[in-house]
Amino acid sequence: MLIVVGAVVLPIAVLGALAVPAFQSIQKLAQEEKQKRAKAAQVVKPLTAEQKVALQAFGDELAEALADEDDEKVKSMLDSAALAERVFDDRLSGVPQVADVKRGFFSGITKNPGGWLHDLMGADIKVLRLHEREGLPAVLLRIKPEGGGVNYVDILVRPEGSTFRAVDMFTYMYASLVSDEARNMMAMMLPDSAAGKLAALLGISQTDTEMVGHLKSAGDLLRAGKYKEALRVCDALPAKYRTNRRFFMMRLQAHMALSGTDDDKNDAAYKEVLRAAPDILGKDSTTDLIMIDLFFLDNQLAEADACIQRVQKVIGNDPYLKVLRANTRRMMKDYAGALKLAHEAQQEEPGLYEAVDARLSIRADQKDFAGLLEELRAFKKTSGVTLTRDTMAEDAQFAEFLASPEFATWEKENPAK
Repeated sequence: MLIVVGAVVLPIAVLGALAVPAFQSIQKLAQEEKQKRAKAAQVVKPLTAEQKVALQAFGDELAEALADEDDEKVKSMLDSAALAERVFDDRLSGVPQVADVKRGFFSGITKNPGGWLHDLMGADIKVLRLHEREGLPAVLLRIKPEGGGVNYVDILVRPEGSTFRAVDMFTYMYASLVSDEARNMMAMMLPDSAAGKLAALLGISQTDTEMVGHLKSAGDLLRAGKYKEALRVCDALPAKYRTNRRFFMMRLQAHMALSGTDDDKNDAAYKEVLRAAPDILGKDSTTDLIMIDLFFLDNQLAEADACIQRVQKVIGNDPYLKVLRANTRRMMKDYAGALKLAHEAQQEEPGLYEAVDARLSIRADQKDFAGLLEELRAFKKTSGVTLTRDTMAEDAQFAEFLASPEFATWEKENPAK
């Protein structure tokens, strides 16, 4: 029962294309590369009113291109060279074969559909607000993947002429930048001779080469989509590694990928991982996004409701979160509160059909068939969509309504064509 899993924090599909030393050696960075680094390090001045309008337009355009899986358009809005400079900063300087890794990284993030935003392609995406992160303008996006759930990311940008280009992505659930995670993944691809540098990057004791080996092994399996195998590696680790952030994120991502599939046989293990999230990921992570799952799995509805409200404080107002709260209040049989939240969500975002669905479900739970009939009429008026018997019969909660006089009235008003 995965309520809030969306875009993965690690660009797995992108990084899976890399394999060192699969790329030929290249010469040292030229002056052009140094200029790119200087550009990537520059902190942007506060935006003017005109630039804010342009940034909103950029965000809306990027959201549409990602939803439409328009590869060419998405890539034109990314500054992949700037992202590479953020990844290969001074922390990776002096590492053997780093130039090879950098060339491989750039190749990997530009060859896949959507580039380094590949994992967002095809999702339902909405711009929620503009703000600032890491000294850069940022666009906060709500991500609703095709498989369900929700997540939130910031797209960090730099001005370019009259518009902008994206240079990095921040994922709220892990409080982590793509550049940081990519740097760690790149480091794990370095030769064994660079183990000391990798250990320093990942906060590991320099002598703990065993942990470095486990990280590489689990990372390779995740990139290959072998989630059960990655879990076996992580679960077999000595206790001293269990609270390491890197291993924890791998375990969590593997459980999320398996959740709800035929291979998902261990809810208890997933719950254990969820319970550990706040302490391991830290206060800066929006761990409430994943703790909601735990509370729903344990049927702790009041805690789930409080959890969603905490997410609202971090994200800001998002009508979708009000829908989540409405459905939670419905399960708590607080129908008045549930209807109020669903109504507010629908007013704030008229195209949010989850709000309509919540209102229909609330009326069905109440057996308020007269009210449900009015909901159908209102939905038809605002959207032009007529819900039919065949459509509603797909959901068992409407069975009694379909046999009611009120639904008979609805069918008389809307005869089949």
